[in-house]
Amino acid sequence: MELDPLSAVLSDNSGAFGILLLLGFAIRQIRARRKSAARAKKLLQKAIASNLAEPLTLHPEINPALCVGCGTCTRVCPEGEVLKLIDHKPVLVSPTKCVGHGECEQHCPQGAIRLVFGTKTRGMDIPRITPNYETNIPGLYIAGELGGMGLIRNAVKQGHLAAKHAIAHLSRAQTQVDVLIVGAGPAGLAASLTAIAEKKSYLCIEQNSFGGTVYNFPRQKVVMTHPAELPLAGTMKFPKNKVSKEELLAFWNEVRKKTGLQIREKIRFEGIERGEGFFKVTTNAGIITAEKVILAIGVRGSPRKLGLPNEDLPKVAYNLIDPAQYRQVDVAVVGGGNAGVEAAQYLAKPELGNRVTLLVRGSGFDRCNEENKQIVIAMAEQGKLVIRYNSAVKEIGEKHLLIETEGDTAGGIAPGKIANDFLFVFAGAEMPNKFLMSLGIQIDKKFGEGLAENLVGVHA
Repeated sequence: MELDPLSAVLSDNSGAFGILLLLGFAIRQIRARRKSAARAKKLLQKAIASNLAEPLTLHPEINPALCVGCGTCTRVCPEGEVLKLIDHKPVLVSPTKCVGHGECEQHCPQGAIRLVFGTKTRGMDIPRITPNYETNIPGLYIAGELGGMGLIRNAVKQGHLAAKHAIAHLSRAQTQVDVLIVGAGPAGLAASLTAIAEKKSYLCIEQNSFGGTVYNFPRQKVVMTHPAELPLAGTMKFPKNKVSKEELLAFWNEVRKKTGLQIREKIRFEGIERGEGFFKVTTNAGIITAEKVILAIGVRGSPRKLGLPNEDLPKVAYNLIDPAQYRQVDVAVVGGGNAGVEAAQYLAKPELGNRVTLLVRGSGFDRCNEENKQIVIAMAEQGKLVIRYNSAVKEIGEKHLLIETEGDTAGGIAPGKIANDFLFVFAGAEMPNKFLMSLGIQIDKKFGEGLAENLVGVHA
């Protein structure tokens, strides 16, 4: 149909207007990408300048041949500004903030991301295990954080798979239990529930209290942000995305009651001896015999220490369970990661009346997420706590600390002696490699190798 002259003009103008709209949108997008890329470059330069360009744990490696620069990986990371686009390619701009969630790998539409241990220059010590989490010692398994991967959902999955494989390869040896599970955290819980589901005899021992590592977290700490599938209990779902320690432990205790979960607390694992088709496990309560053993003990029991005289004083601690028991005291917290920053926040609540000093080794918070960073900085600005950057403890006294500070300090605070009643150290945890090797477990150093390379062939 032929248009009249007026309709033709309107039609032409509409088309031109649409093109202008598209052009304006494209220009805004380009500007936003350039601005984001410029910020990403600054973050990367800061990490390099601060000697924080090496990731500390499992982290993503991007294959540039497969990556199309869609940016999906940068948006799904729960830790904030960890991956950012630079020149249309994702780059790990805040390596030390990466905790190996793996969301980037799962959501990449091109399969361009894989998770790796260590880097080409910085190795990471990992116990050698099979795809079923069995070590080089047949019948002995490792599940959870001890195997190099954190996060509750990873631990639950590994505990379940380890127990499934262990149970499938039972030979009916004459032992007290078919499967002994060491550790009652998420991996140990999943392994125990799997044994119940498979109707096999088992025992779960825990050196502290039910919940393992989770039990030792501070009160009200957010411990889980993604649902996980728990054997027998199904999906661990909660009304809100952020689940506190208390909510998760309450859920697990309900599961414990409903399933009759057998856990012996305050039982410390001390050693293991291989017999003819079974294990003799030494504990502080005696020897337990089992055909299969699953180590789900985590690494929190091996905190990294400062290595200073007097570090064994009662006032020095490496975790914080109940901040409310500390009131009207001088407290120092060492550590710029999430654990240290969160502990400082809890201890500095005005109703407690504590005088809190947070000691950060670097010039900023490059090891914690953005939310924690903003909260603690705001608290410092409000006078609720003091942050000392570029600082470290050099001497521990019964009622004081000697602090050494390098470079610029916050608010012009000078180094020297400060009053101190309690010192909390959050310098990370060390893999108990010597202990594992004493059991005969092989430890490999990984230099930028993926999960598949960490797994050896399945035992016959």
